[in-house]
Amino acid sequence: MSTDQVTKRALHFNNSSYPRFGRGIYSEKNPPQSVKDSPYFWWFKFLQLNHGYLETEKNDGVGICSEMYKDFGKITDVDFKSWWTSHSHLFAEEQSTFQFIQVKTASDLAPFDSTEAINLVVPLTWSKKGLKKRFSQIIDRYVIDQPKGLNLSTSTAKYRLGTRWVCHAMDAAYRVYTIRHENMDRGAAKTSKMQHKGDESRKFKLSWADVAIQAKISGTSDLKIADVNSHTTDARRVLTILATRYHERAEDYIKCAATSTFPPPRAKKASQASS
Repeated sequence: MSTDQVTKRALHFNNSSYPRFGRGIYSEKNPPQSVKDSPYFWWFKFLQLNHGYLETEKNDGVGICSEMYKDFGKITDVDFKSWWTSHSHLFAEEQSTFQFIQVKTASDLAPFDSTEAINLVVPLTWSKKGLKKRFSQIIDRYVIDQPKGLNLSTSTAKYRLGTRWVCHAMDAAYRVYTIRHENMDRGAAKTSKMQHKGDESRKFKLSWADVAIQAKISGTSDLKIADVNSHTTDARRVLTILATRYHERAEDYIKCAATSTFPPPRAKKASQASS
C-alpha cells in the first residue's frame, strides 16, 4: 500500500458528506450524484467563481486570498476529483496522538497519566459477552457520549463546514448564477459624465424567468424560453422571484467560499426555495 493510500485512509471527517467518486471515469461536467451531494464539492465550485481568489491565482499567490492560496493552490482548469485527492486533508479532523492498536512492545503503551488514551489488559479466557460488558463499563467512565445529529462546532479541521447545508439548493444557485453571467455582454458604459468614465456596462441576454427555465428550476418543465403571453405571465413572475433569490444565495456562497468556513449561515434559507 502506498503512502498516499495510507494517508487517505487515515483521514477522519466529523460528518459523512465527503465526496464519493466511485470507480467509473469521473466527469467534471456530469459528476456522480454522490459527489454533488457533498458540500465540499460546492465549496470548490463556488470558489472557482470568486474574483478575489482568481485574481490571487493569476498573480501567483499575491492578493487578498494569499493565505488561502497557500493551502488550496490552483483551481482554474482543475477538476474537483484531482484537486480533492491532494487537498482533502485540509477538511479532515486533526489526527489523534494515539491509535487503536494491539500493544506489542513497551513503546506502544500510552503514558499512565495520559488524558487522551488508556492501557487495557484483556484476559482472553473471558467470554466475548463478558469482555464487551466490561469494556463498555470502562469506556463509559472515560468517554462522554456525543449528542445525536451533526455537531459542526466540535470540528478541528482547518477548513470546516459552518452550518447545515442543502446541496440541491446550492446546485440550483450555481446553475442560475453561471447561466445569468454566461448570457451577459460587457462593454464600456456610454456616458458623458466624467465620474462614470471607464465604468463597465452590462447587458443581459436572458430575463430572470428565462434563466430559471434554462437552469431547469422546479416548475419550468412546461415553459419555453422567451415564451411570453397571458398564459405564462404568472408562472414567469414566480420564476423571476426564484431566480433572483438563487442568484443572491450564489453571491453569498461565492463570497463565503474564500473563507475557512462554508456555507454561510444565511444559506440555510435557500432550502425554502424550491429547486
